[in-house]
Amino acid sequence: MALVSVKDCISQASLEIGITQKPVTSAVGSSDQDIAQMLALLDAVADEVLLEEPYRVTLGDGNWVYDADGVTPKPAITADTDLIAFDRRLAIDGLKYRFLKSKGLEFGEEMRDFLSRLNKLASRTNGRVLDLDCDESRVA
Repeated sequence: MALVSVKDCISQASLEIGITQKPVTSAVGSSDQDIAQMLALLDAVADEVLLEEPYRVTLGDGNWVYDADGVTPKPAITADTDLIAFDRRLAIDGLKYRFLKSKGLEFGEEMRDFLSRLNKLASRTNGRVLDLDCDESRVA
């Protein structure tokens, strides 16, 4: 799973939505209202992601932001280089969906992409392979 920095997540989401024409230079402390709103909406995305598998188990402590080292958990985003501890594409899709919804714009396709990705990740984690050759209760 590839982690994404806060700045890169916001930059990619804003480019895909079309509210910026070039990558964002800074997200934390930005004077651009849309970028500041996206930064705030990352909490809403994380809240939704943490309710579902596999993140409910893997991030059960509620820590979804890590320092740039990828090891030190943080209680909140404080730097552009902070890492989001869940799937990169899930973070971007969730941010696009939440942003468009907050603006009162059409968000159906983005919501579908987000939920589809979330469900695929959950099914990969929860999917079990039954190997009958290893089942000791099976009579030969």
